[in-house]
This record gives sequence, structure tokens and C-alpha cells, in this order.
Amino acid sequence: MDRNNKQKINVIHIVEELTIGGFEKILTAIALGLDKKKYNVSVWCLREGGFFADKLVKEGIDVRILHISTSRNPLSIYKLYKLLKRHKFDIIHTHAYSAGTIGRVSAFLAGVPVIISHNHSVYDYYNKFYHLVEWILSLVTDRVICISEVVNRFVNKTQMINAGKLITIHNGIDDVCDVTEKSSSYLKKELGIPIKHSVVGTIAHLEEHKGLKYLLKAASLLLASRSDISFLFVGEGTLKGELKKLCVDLKIEKDVIFAGERSDIPGLLFSIDIFVLPSLREGLPLAILEAMACGKPVIATNVGGIPEVLKDGENGILVSPKDPEALYRAMNELLDNRKKREKMGRKGKRVCDESFRAKIMVENIEGLYDFFINKKVRN
Repeated sequence: MDRNNKQKINVIHIVEELTIGGFEKILTAIALGLDKKKYNVSVWCLREGGFFADKLVKEGIDVRILHISTSRNPLSIYKLYKLLKRHKFDIIHTHAYSAGTIGRVSAFLAGVPVIISHNHSVYDYYNKFYHLVEWILSLVTDRVICISEVVNRFVNKTQMINAGKLITIHNGIDDVCDVTEKSSSYLKKELGIPIKHSVVGTIAHLEEHKGLKYLLKAASLLLASRSDISFLFVGEGTLKGELKKLCVDLKIEKDVIFAGERSDIPGLLFSIDIFVLPSLREGLPLAILEAMACGKPVIATNVGGIPEVLKDGENGILVSPKDPEALYRAMNELLDNRKKREKMGRKGKRVCDESFRAKIMVENIEGLYDFFINKKVRN
């Protein structure tokens, strides 16, 4: 590959879809943050677009919806191979499992010089065949980005991927809390939350691994002795009906609001007093970083990459997973102590500002891109 200093590097990001979600938001931050003087950036969604696809288009990013099956069949690989062969990209950067499998095989066959995979979670629920596929794919992958040290260790140990092929680049976020107290009051009114109520909130996919039923059980313990609290659940998922039924069974349905998927996350975070994420497994959840960036105290489970962000008793409280009693005690403690809430919130914001900004993440990724482009040029 012959490249002069003025020629831009052509980068393609491959993802299954770009609906509202954590890693979808991370991909969006990367695509928007890359230096446009150095990189031509494209994003291809294999299956469908979504909220963040629309956002990227509005910002001038080349986004294409391919409507390719993500079942990892040979036809899907062939279709993507033909497209990659035609467009001559320098770097392919894949995200998550399905897009990572189809994207890397197609890129290898098409002769894309640099192949990078982004691992956004600990996929410990997949079987041995999945881990074998990941190991095979690592042989044609230049680098696997892991979003936390826990993910890095998991990939190295479980998938037997050489440590030299792994790099940890933590998630990063932009400024998110540019809202006012007035807009916060408006949101409370819209959601039917009494203005004087304290709000305990979570932002998560309503799925089993987020541990939300344990938060509802903790909520019932708290509401047994307090009447000035509302719980806000933001997100959608297959567990929504079951969670609503649990609220009825626990007799707390009047105090729990399911707000669905929302794009006004900053305003919602500004409206809450305590952020809780009771996950059973995680990589490095973006929702926690967003809450910290808004100066909110965080209660979360001691799983995945969360302890890399939260220091128990300093900028948040860590509890064991599947423990409603521990969640109840932590929430009760912070609700009773405003000064402690505010102190934890300030410390969390400082940690986020210093170590978990989108600019830092993008700079690290640009460094990775440049390293491999220069290596390919020299060779």
C-alpha cells in the first residue's frame, strides 16, 4: 500500500444495528470524534439502522444499512466481502459478536489491510464453540480492543487469545449534563413524579443480566418505611412485562415508573438523586459513566469492569449481585445523607473528567489505527 502524508485513511465500522444502547453510543462517539482531516469514516449496519444511525447521518457520516442476515451464513459473508472488495478500505473496525464474525471473515477475504475488533462485554454466557470461533478469528485480527481490564483477562483466559493481540481502551463519554433544574422539574411533571420526591433511577436494557428484579425487591423494602421516593426505570427489553408484574406482586406499582427508551438521557439523569445498576455481569457500562459525569452518586454491583470505575465508599457504593438487602441498605444510607451523596457525586465527576472522556478514548483508538497503518506501509 503506497500512501503519502496527505492521503486520508479510509476506516469502516461494522455493526449489527445502531439502536439506542451502550456500545452503539460508543461507536457513535468514535465515528464523530475521529480526526476528519486524517480519516474518511464510514459506518455500515448489517441488519438495520436506528437512533444513532440517524444521528450520524445528520452529522455528515457515511452510514449504510445493508439488510444482511447476521446468522453468520456463507451468503452473508459473501455479500459483505463483495462490498468491501469494491470500496478498498484501509481499516475495518468491527463491534460485538455477530458483526465481528461476519465482518472479520469478509475483511480477511477482501484483503483489508488492518482488522480491529471491539469487545464490549464479558460474553461468559456463550458456549465453547463461540470461544473457539473467536480464537480462530483472532489469527486474522490485528488487535482486539477490550473496554475494561476484566474483559481483557476474560478474553485472554477463556478464548485463549494471545495477550499481545489485546489492548484495553476504556469507554469514554462527552459532556452529558447541560440541562437546567427547570428542565428537570418539567421531566418530573411529565413522568408523574412528585416534585418533592427523591428519585432512584436506572438506565438499562430490561433483560435478565441487568439484575433489575433485585432492585425492585430492594425498592419494596425501602418503600415499606418511606413514602417520599419514586423509582425510575429507563429502557426497554424482553423482561418489561415480568418486571411490571413483579411491581404489582410487591405492591409498589404506583411508585415505579417505566419510561421506556428515551433520547433525553441528560435530563433524566439530572432528575434523579441516586443512580443504581444491579447488573449480574458487565463490561464497562456507559450508563454509570454518564451518571458520574452528571455528578450523581452511584450504587452498583461488584461485577465486570465496574470496580475499575467505582471505588467503594469514595465515588459510589459497591454491593454483591443478587442481594436486595445490600441494595436496600446502600440506598437508605445515601437517601439519609445528602452531604454524602453530593460528596460521592463530586468525586465521581472528577474521576470521569480525568479518565473516562470520549476524547481520551478516541485518541487511543487513533493511536492504534496509526500504528498499524504505519506498520503496513513499512512492510
